[in-house]
Parts: sequence; C-alpha cells; structure tokens
Amino acid sequence: MSQVKKNILKCLPGWTIQSVVFLGEGDFCAAYLVNDKWIFRFAKHLAALESLRREVCLLPKLFAQITLPIPLPEVNCFDERNVKTSFIAYRILPGRALVPGIYDSLSDENKTSIAEQTAYFLNQMHSANTAAAENCGVPQNDYVGQYSYLQNQARKFLFPVINQTERDFIERTVEKYLKSADNFNFRPALLHGDLSHDHLLYDKTTNFISGVIDFGDMMIGDPAWDFLWLYEDFGADFFRRVLRFYQTTEESDLVKRVDNYSLLQAIEWAADCSEKNDARLGQAVAKLRSKIKKNEN
Repeated sequence: MSQVKKNILKCLPGWTIQSVVFLGEGDFCAAYLVNDKWIFRFAKHLAALESLRREVCLLPKLFAQITLPIPLPEVNCFDERNVKTSFIAYRILPGRALVPGIYDSLSDENKTSIAEQTAYFLNQMHSANTAAAENCGVPQNDYVGQYSYLQNQARKFLFPVINQTERDFIERTVEKYLKSADNFNFRPALLHGDLSHDHLLYDKTTNFISGVIDFGDMMIGDPAWDFLWLYEDFGADFFRRVLRFYQTTEESDLVKRVDNYSLLQAIEWAADCSEKNDARLGQAVAKLRSKIKKNEN
C-alpha cells in the first residue's frame, strides 16, 4: 500500500493519509478505500485512463439529474506517461452490494420497492442527454462490429473445445442476430453499461438502493443492455418487476433483445475464457450449454 500512498501524495501533497485498504479490481481499475471515506480508483492501462476521464466529465452532470446517489469525482490525477498512477476519487457511498441472496430474502413488497427504485434510475439514465455524453467522449456501441468480431473469436478459440451441434447453434445464433433488423430497432440511450448486483448498493435499514457505482463502462446504445446483468444476477422475477416501472412502449421487443444479449454474452464469455486459458472455461462452457439446451427446447 506504500506505493498507492506515494502516488496519491504526489498529486495531493497536502493530504494526510491515515489508512489505505485494497477493495478489489476489475479489467480497468483497482479500487482502494482511503481514510475510511474516500474511494480511489486507479487506472490499469490507457483505455482505463480514458474511461476515468469520461467519468470526471459526465458524472457531475448526471449527479444533478439522477435521484439515487452516484459517485461524484472530487479529485483526479491523470498522467499519460505513467498511466497506473492516474486516479479519480470520490466520497464513499453508504450501503453494501445488493447480492442475490439479500434480494431473495426480502419480502414481496420490498422486492417490488427495490425494483421500482432500480427502474427509476434506468428511466433517468436512459433519458439523459446523449449529446452531453458524446461531448465527454462516451462511445456509441457498434453492435454489428462487436458480434461480427465475436463470431470470428468463437470460431477460432471456442469451436475447438465444443461439438459440432454446439458450433452450428452458435453460427445460427450470431447470424440471426446480425441479420434481424428488429435487433437494431431502438432509440440509442446513455447506458450505465455494467449494472450488475455489485454495482447496486443496498441499505437494509431503509430498504432503499443507497447508491449506484462504477460508471466506467458508460456507452450510448441499446437500453436493453442495461437489463442484462439484472436478469443474469437476479433472474426473471426481478427483471419482470423492474419492467413494471420502466418507461417503454416496446416491452416485448426489449425482452427479446435482453434474451439475445444473454445468449450472446454466454458465447462471448466461453470464447474469451478459451482464448485466455482461463480456469473458468469449464464453467463458461457449462453455462453456454445450459442456454443452448433451454433455447432448443
């Protein structure tokens, strides 16, 4: 932790640092709790630095528009020459991750309340000004490019470890997605991009979502994408409850697109694990086979 402290003090020489606790890391950032009240997120590479820049630019605008608490970057330090010393910092939000076990233990009334709060956040996020997001460098997702690339990656890395029936299913699935105009019939919106259970904070004393965190994957794209991890983490029950309060005129189409993304994401995870020799390959292939079986029945 001494190096983290040095990196912080290099940019913030007036600070007194009493404690630094490692919280975890993802593909883009490593997070630390400093002095029990500040979250520091350090970039791991140049793409992560650019993502943090987007957060610094856009989150203050969203902070004024979104009802639920979200991070407000108050401190930042960017150095393209030494990317891993670059960081943003914001005051810690209260609550703990809304893990599926917590949700499952709630009463029916409280489950509906949590779903309504989540839908309200999505309504506000998806109605935000996309021009402002573009001005902050938030990218527009290219779904054709993304899933054409996935098709090639699956052929190269995943096909050698699965059977011919499974290969044929993947080919049909990706081709059907790419060729159906209905999959691209949506109004582009600003997306959180990674709305999973660990990015929803929950206060059990009030039964409120106490914060939404980690906006590093913000993009402009299909609103259905922001339902994917809610569906994957909590299941169909939570998904249906959120949809009751989500403002859309195309619910059935949105549900179909979420189903598509769920299957495509399973293919992507398995292909990625195979490419990287990830120890979770067996788990990823098992999940993919389960989804194939479900879709073929």
